[in-house]
Amino acid sequence: MRKYIYIAIALLTLSSCAVKYQQPDVQKDALIRNADPADTTFDIAALNWKDFYSDPILTALIDSALTGNLDLQVEILRIEQASAQFKQAKASLFPTLGANASGGYLRSDLGSNPTPYFSLGLNLSWEIDIWGKLSSAKRSQYQSLLAQESTKNAVITSLVANIATAYYTLITLDIEKEFILSTIKNREEYLETVRHLKEAAQVNEVAVLQAEAQLMSARAYIPDIEKAIYKVENSICTLLGIPPAPVQRKKVSDIFDISLTCIDEVGIPASLLRNRPDVLASEYRLKSALEYYNSAKAAMYPALTLKGNVSSDAAVFAQWFAMPASLIYGIIGGLTQPIFNGRALKTQKEVAYKEFEAAESSFKKAVLSAGEEVSNNIFSLKADKEKVQYLRKQYIALDKAYNYSVELLINGYATYLDVLSAQEGVFNAQIGLILGAQNCINGQIELYRSLGGGWSAE
Repeated sequence: MRKYIYIAIALLTLSSCAVKYQQPDVQKDALIRNADPADTTFDIAALNWKDFYSDPILTALIDSALTGNLDLQVEILRIEQASAQFKQAKASLFPTLGANASGGYLRSDLGSNPTPYFSLGLNLSWEIDIWGKLSSAKRSQYQSLLAQESTKNAVITSLVANIATAYYTLITLDIEKEFILSTIKNREEYLETVRHLKEAAQVNEVAVLQAEAQLMSARAYIPDIEKAIYKVENSICTLLGIPPAPVQRKKVSDIFDISLTCIDEVGIPASLLRNRPDVLASEYRLKSALEYYNSAKAAMYPALTLKGNVSSDAAVFAQWFAMPASLIYGIIGGLTQPIFNGRALKTQKEVAYKEFEAAESSFKKAVLSAGEEVSNNIFSLKADKEKVQYLRKQYIALDKAYNYSVELLINGYATYLDVLSAQEGVFNAQIGLILGAQNCINGQIELYRSLGGGWSAE
């Protein structure tokens, strides 16, 4: 009895040699620059995208993309592959059962006549997982399955962000087009004013030509905007997994009427990075690599296998079922220690450990990259909003200057060059203001995505 106790203790000792997972040490509290790690007032990444994007047209587009996007369908198929591999690894823990049937002739010596032989039976084989090799392989495949699921979620976050960015880009282009059409109308009116002033001998032909050139300059923007709208619509259709077609969007007269959930005025703790699916996928791959190493290490220990068979053997087919006379059965167990392939198993273990170390470095890099991205997005959004405030004031000042210059020209106190300069200034200021506001919208979308938001609508 004491001998068996020693053997059991030895087996438990060997099986406990598996390396336990511990998350690598990373400076989580310092990941996001200038963020307050103690501020957990609002977990923006936990907000589902249907609440973050309140536009019903946009949410309908995102719903369509989640069912039709081809990249996402590829990721779903990869999840199914990973699931099948996990099921296979799980099944290796259980016995395998097979059936066999054979027939032929047997001759005991050269002088005897051949004897008919028929056999029908079942055979069973079961490797006892005493070292945890098969369990570790199963856990490795399970972590790979979770990693693939998180990779799919990462594709979803990018898909949702890309759809939202393209959608608001369309709205911005529509607003920009309406502004340019309005500018064209104003410049047409100005051209008529200059022509009347020429007839009154207040300006010369040069002023008329300059006004006409300014009008053509504004009209030249329209083809570029229509081309951009056409391309963005086609890109959205590609994300939806459909052929190119016009895309419906909300009619907005002022870009500042577009509002998203404000997320730059609250502290964002580093713990929010747990929501980033790419970071989660990297950690799952790290766990998978560790379990694969444990399995490779356990493969160097002796394998305990139980084998059994039961068959019905007879000289003629009719005697197959003559029980128990024709019944043959047996069971055997044994330990198999690798000897000549020991170098191959050792190499497999060493390679597996290097893969684990590489996965550990990849995880640390994923966490640091996530922190860098969030930090950049927070600061960029803050800077863009500050810039828009200046651009708005610039536009208001230039618009007043333009209106004053036109009045002064009519009353003979300014030249047409003053009007043209003010006209070009207010035009550029409005375009800059529109683009600045669009950067703020895109910044909100990118910050939400970089925090790990957008992969769940539950």
